[in-house]
Amino acid sequence: MRGKLRLPAKGESLKRFLQQEDGNIIVLGLNFLVLMLMMGGMAVDLMRYEVRRTELQQTTDRAALAAAALNQDLDAEAVVRDYFTKAGLIDKLVDVDVIEGFNSKSVEVDARSDLQPFFMHMMGVTDLQAPANSMAIERISDVEVSLVLDISGSMNSYSRITNLKKAAKEFIDAMYPTNTSGAAAAGHTTITIVPYSGQVNLGTTLMSQFNVTRNHTYSSCVDLPSSAFNSTTQSTTTSIPHAGSFDPFTNSRTPSTIFCPPQTGNTITPVNDDKTYLKNRIDALVADGNTSIDIGVKWGALFLDPGSNGIVQNLVSAGAVKSDYNNRPLDATTTDVLKIMVVMSDGENTTQYTLLDPYRTGTSNIYRQTSSGKLAVYFDRSGTTSDYYMPDNSSSTRWQTKPFNSSTGWTQLTWPEVWNTASINYVAASLYAPASPLGYSSSKWQGIFRSTTADTTKNTRLQSICTAAKNKGFTIFTIGFEAPTNGKAQLLACASSAGHYYDVTGIQISQAFLSIASQISHLRLTQ
Repeated sequence: MRGKLRLPAKGESLKRFLQQEDGNIIVLGLNFLVLMLMMGGMAVDLMRYEVRRTELQQTTDRAALAAAALNQDLDAEAVVRDYFTKAGLIDKLVDVDVIEGFNSKSVEVDARSDLQPFFMHMMGVTDLQAPANSMAIERISDVEVSLVLDISGSMNSYSRITNLKKAAKEFIDAMYPTNTSGAAAAGHTTITIVPYSGQVNLGTTLMSQFNVTRNHTYSSCVDLPSSAFNSTTQSTTTSIPHAGSFDPFTNSRTPSTIFCPPQTGNTITPVNDDKTYLKNRIDALVADGNTSIDIGVKWGALFLDPGSNGIVQNLVSAGAVKSDYNNRPLDATTTDVLKIMVVMSDGENTTQYTLLDPYRTGTSNIYRQTSSGKLAVYFDRSGTTSDYYMPDNSSSTRWQTKPFNSSTGWTQLTWPEVWNTASINYVAASLYAPASPLGYSSSKWQGIFRSTTADTTKNTRLQSICTAAKNKGFTIFTIGFEAPTNGKAQLLACASSAGHYYDVTGIQISQAFLSIASQISHLRLTQ
């Protein structure tokens, strides 16, 4: 039996067509393609925007920083425009606002770049604006600096004193920009120079501010007690001994290495802002003697402590400090002031020598021949009138009834005159040891004439005064200039932080001083 072909009804064919899903993937793919193109286009537009914004912001930052520098000779707005012109962005510069104060300058720069998007306009975004804003301020507050510089004898080796002088003068130049001078230029920046070896020579005018009875005119050092290193101040009423001017090192009759540096160029230079004068003072430094970092830091800290204001006022009255600085050292609690101490040494603390009281002043038993400068010493020898011992005579004629024959003349010396004429070792070995009836050795007499303070005690003093200075808010930079291991350790411990310590050799000392100057006069981007 043959079957019959059955055709679907018209309604059934339409129903099956509508239920067919084979072509839907094409529509979905087209949707995803459009979406991907839109997102890719947005990424391109946003990337172009960010590149433009970054370029504009970097140019704005650099221009603001350069224009705000206090040592910038050119007009601030002209500097900004020059930066934008060279970057090809001058048409993007919107505004430059410059505010100059007595010791500060601020520059605010606004810029904007309008970017036409390639793809985002299809989403209704017709313009992208890339803004840039920078404000740079250089504000040099009142700055007080104490340069505490090692001038011990070892500084004569390997050109150290030469390299130090060059570096210190570069530091002074950096603190006082070349296009300006004096207080207004540097925001009332003052520098005190404290050279130190075994002692610190205060100079006549400064020493007169303290309760010191002057025993001689050869130098102006004082002997501070250990308690003085617990404080950054120093009483002007408490009595302090005038340190002797003497040579504890050599054996020669004529002193050559004086423990208190007697050279005029080695005295403290207090509170000054004349960079030419300051650099001349650096040039005048003479290296000689031992190392007492503790004493150097003590006097450097004193010129940062506001408790020393009365001392500085007296120095102003004496003409040793400009009247502009009658209020120095400033009080940091009421004034925006930076207090900086820069401590440099090529060594470590060494033995300190101090004359004992009976040999500081008064008339000695030593005589000097007027014509030759030869010396004689008197001792009362029982049973003889030949009580004057003259070491320069032959052995058979060294004991005489008078110092020298009357035709030549002689002078009985004071103890300060003795130490200005002969070294301690010479007096001990050539006069006292062979002539005294006590029979003491030369080294025994040396111990009778002077006392010593060990390096370990001086290290303790150093850290005490460094701690006192840091507790007062003083910032301490230290430089170990080809120093030995212990010296480096002491300087590192003294510094405000490890980042404030510099370990340098040779001409690197210049880099250290310039780095410190840069940190003091830092220029910061505030927005």
